[in-house]
Amino acid sequence: MVDYIRDEEEQAERLKEWWQKNGTATIIVIVLAIGALLGWRQWQDHSAGQAGEASQHYEAMMAALGQQGDADLVRNAADTLIEDFGGSAYADYAHLALAKLAVDDGDLGAATEQLTTVAEDPATRELEYTARLRLARVLIAQGELDAASEQISRTFPEAWQGQALELKGDIASVRDNRDAARAAYGDALEALDEGAARDRVQMKLDDLKSQS
Repeated sequence: MVDYIRDEEEQAERLKEWWQKNGTATIIVIVLAIGALLGWRQWQDHSAGQAGEASQHYEAMMAALGQQGDADLVRNAADTLIEDFGGSAYADYAHLALAKLAVDDGDLGAATEQLTTVAEDPATRELEYTARLRLARVLIAQGELDAASEQISRTFPEAWQGQALELKGDIASVRDNRDAARAAYGDALEALDEGAARDRVQMKLDDLKSQS
């Protein structure tokens, strides 16, 4: 019993000495850890709030984009996404929306600028592929065939391959290279699933065959 009490007293003394030497540092570490945890939670709350706000503007933009006469609503929502959430996928979708409005207005130069912004600095690879294909389509309409060819000269994943091949056929057709156009359209048909895009390519191919 005496040895047990003595051992307890020695442990208490050692704990007292250790605390005197390390107590302050320990408190600082605990305070910093708690502060970091609180900061992380605040950052998460802030990020969640921003994501929610961006989502609301995005939904408003897309809803307005699908309605006639709401171009101003689209522009306002898009401008907010670009200014307040720059570098995000939401901002890229805003640039794509503004490009569509520009095409509808016949302002192909403005559309080119919006699409180039996304193509050169995309938030995701998927947005890059979409922007490059749309940019190629606008460049073809402008007669910038070499620039359009450069946009589709890259490797595209399967989901975008059919569109790229269709544009390759469009460029060849504008250049009056019918054999190359037919070959590209044929490849596009093999890559595309059933739907409007495939029907469109089939019509282009049939039109070329009728000209032979």
